Amino acid sequence: MEQKTFGIYGLGLIGGSIALAVKSAIRGSKVIGFGRDKEKLESAKRLGIIDAYADEKSEKVGDLDYFIIGTPTETVSQIFLSYMNQLSENVVVMDVSSVKRPVIEGIHKVNSKGLRFVSAHPMVGSEKSGLEFARADLFNKKIVAIIENGEEEVIDQVRGFWKLLGAQIVLVSADFHDEIVASTSHTPHLIASAVSRCLEKDGWSEVKFFGLYGKGLLDTTRIAQGNPEMWADITLANADNIERSLIDFSREIDTIIHLIRNKKRKELVDYLNKSKEFRETL
Repeated sequence: MEQKTFGIYGLGLIGGSIALAVKSAIRGSKVIGFGRDKEKLESAKRLGIIDAYADEKSEKVGDLDYFIIGTPTETVSQIFLSYMNQLSENVVVMDVSSVKRPVIEGIHKVNSKGLRFVSAHPMVGSEKSGLEFARADLFNKKIVAIIENGEEEVIDQVRGFWKLLGAQIVLVSADFHDEIVASTSHTPHLIASAVSRCLEKDGWSEVKFFGLYGKGLLDTTRIAQGNPEMWADITLANADNIERSLIDFSREIDTIIHLIRNKKRKELVDYLNKSKEFRETL
């Protein structure tokens, strides 16, 4: 890819990592930061993560080749709208939020200028968030879902961009994406939170269970350390899919209780064996 000017609104883990990856993979390109937190923008510039920063009134907005919105799902269309009239007609606008259907519906409602928009989701979830954890290789060999909601030429352009950052691409519809990540990402996070909450309510937690736990508990509950504000937003944005997934999970719990209560050892071994075999395929 030839040198481009990238604008990134929202310099958290994802936005900051995109900035670093662009500067590493697309030499000579310029990265401009946008956002409400001027102190964070100044810090990002001082650290060399971005080359400059600006707001929606700046002439720099019209020079952007890419405008990437790295904010929670519910704010993407609002940010798009506030920048839309200043953006060039040749710009490619992209979001990187975790839930796609509400984003695409929101953009469709406000995109009176007909700007080219592609929705993407880098599958690089972490319990860590914030600019301080950003790194240039975050997307290397990681899946990035690209939603097939735009012109084929623009989708190909976006796919090429992510490949330069080292990502592996999956093309899906918004509905299919949201249904899948409800089961593979959002529900597991809530389950990890439920396990943590269950343990926290137990009186033994005050003495850390006398040390009677191992790495398995830490691995199971690690993702519960994620940003609560962010995960509340994700959960509500994808509520219908997550609810269905949690209902399915509750049925599995009922099955396990039934096997234990009725001392069905053979069936329990079979259940655990199938779970083991599935996990080994991931």
